[in-house]
Amino acid sequence: MLDLSRLLAAPPVSDRPVAESGGRLIGMGQFAADVATNAERIRVAGCRRGLLVTQDAYWGAVGLFALLHAGAEAVLPQNGQPGTLAALADVRDRVIGDAALDGTGDALRLEPGVARTAPALALLDPEAPLCFFTSGSTGRPKPVRKTLALLQREAEAIEALLGSVVPADAWVHATVPHQHVYGMAFRLCWPLATGRPFSGTAHALWESALAALDGGSVLVTSPAHLARLEGIAPLPPGRRPSLVLSAGAPLSDEAADAAARVLGTVPTEIFGSSETGAVAHRARRLPDPAWRPLPGVKVGRTEDGRLRVRSPAVPGDGVHVGGDLVDLDGEGGFRLLGRADRIVKIEGKRVSLPEIEEHLRRQPWVADAAALPVGDMAPRLAAVVVPSAEGRALLSEIGPFRFGRLLRRELGATQEPAGLPRHWRFVDALPQGVLGKRVPGDLLRLFKGDGAMMAETTDAQTSVAEARPQRPTEPEIRAVRSSGEGVELDLYLPGDLAQIDGHFPGLPIVPGVALIDWAVTLGARHGIPVAVARDFQVKFRRVTVPDSAVTLSLRHLAARRRLAFEYRAGDETLTSGTIALEDPPKDGGDQA
Repeated sequence: MLDLSRLLAAPPVSDRPVAESGGRLIGMGQFAADVATNAERIRVAGCRRGLLVTQDAYWGAVGLFALLHAGAEAVLPQNGQPGTLAALADVRDRVIGDAALDGTGDALRLEPGVARTAPALALLDPEAPLCFFTSGSTGRPKPVRKTLALLQREAEAIEALLGSVVPADAWVHATVPHQHVYGMAFRLCWPLATGRPFSGTAHALWESALAALDGGSVLVTSPAHLARLEGIAPLPPGRRPSLVLSAGAPLSDEAADAAARVLGTVPTEIFGSSETGAVAHRARRLPDPAWRPLPGVKVGRTEDGRLRVRSPAVPGDGVHVGGDLVDLDGEGGFRLLGRADRIVKIEGKRVSLPEIEEHLRRQPWVADAAALPVGDMAPRLAAVVVPSAEGRALLSEIGPFRFGRLLRRELGATQEPAGLPRHWRFVDALPQGVLGKRVPGDLLRLFKGDGAMMAETTDAQTSVAEARPQRPTEPEIRAVRSSGEGVELDLYLPGDLAQIDGHFPGLPIVPGVALIDWAVTLGARHGIPVAVARDFQVKFRRVTVPDSAVTLSLRHLAARRRLAFEYRAGDETLTSGTIALEDPPKDGGDQA
């Protein structure tokens, strides 16, 4: 094991590979140069607390160590949404990132250093501070303060558990972000502390993830991804990973079976939290096995049934009592029984129901709101909203479907897709019991049945404003930019798009006909003269999946009478092509 505090404190004895980023293989010498260069830039900028937001895990590692070597605190937000970064303005001096960030004029972009023979960087203080923000049960983001030493101890426990089954030179690949504690530990700190190289890119699609795997590699993933393996051909024996990790929510039996069949490796689930780091593990060879603590971790149960964790990776006295209700199995393990607070897991992401409700109440159209999960096997987020007087007028004008989409779009400034309600109910008052307390069962009854609103009498005589939820047929437009001969639109593709029905069940994919239709429709809506689209030429390079953000570039090729379009995810082109256009008809009359 390598000590993270000494990782760059001596000249590298070899230029072993550290990571792959942007198609480049980066060795230890370049990593040291990148950290040294950016540590100096952070010092010169006078940054004492840097909000670290990177898309690439390699640059996340550079930013983390550059901040610590500059003597600054590394602050990691719960997500990179513009509203979240704005809300954390008082806990940072600068935003440190690998790309330009909208709405953050104080951003300092990480830059490559010049690899050179240079004095080693100073030894880091093991107590160098870090701060993670996570969804809190009070409705506000909760800071969790850690140190480099705590990250080191967690990496040591992970290696003690998993090191014997993973080759020493195995590549670590992932489908999950490194910003959260799970990704930070398994994608970044564990590889760095054990000398294993890691991929900077989090694979959004199984096609790219499977292509990157080779025999013995590690895949750090989640239930949300493993649930989408149906229909994919199994990997040949020589390319099966040595380890498949899943965390964030319990893995369904179906997803566990699919993972073992396609990947050739039984998934290992990890249980933990932002406060504790990784706590326990279980291999999914049997349905619902007990969780077993990691080496050095002990678990117990409080009088009210909550999990008590004693771990060397927990700050302070090493003991943490959270909101998980458990039953001990008598052999040092435990089984989960639910939550004592109002934190839920949606698609493997931790979602604070009070936080969703608070953000909804901040909207001028909302007087009160309640958030809840609906569904058993794969719960989705739902919201019951009491409109304000202004909201009632708007609801009457635009209808419940568009009103729900408006609220969802406003929430998108602070929430990741998992934190955006997909089901909405608009009522005169929230259901309450005889003592004035909210009754979860009464809220849940509003969503039962086949998706229709159920108008039921409660203690509050709740009235329902919607008869049946409608599903979107177009993406959400989040930004529009002029671009030469046309326009660029940043789009969010909701997971409940009507067009995905019947297309690749078990692995939702946006069909090509929808992508072409949106290009024509949105082009006409943004000034490109489209009357009739006659024929088209399209190249599908990567599949487009729902619950994702893409950029649509539209150009009017007037001389060729064609519309050129391109869908991108980051710098990667998903679908591109051209569509032949006919001129709009001329009516020969005056226009008012």
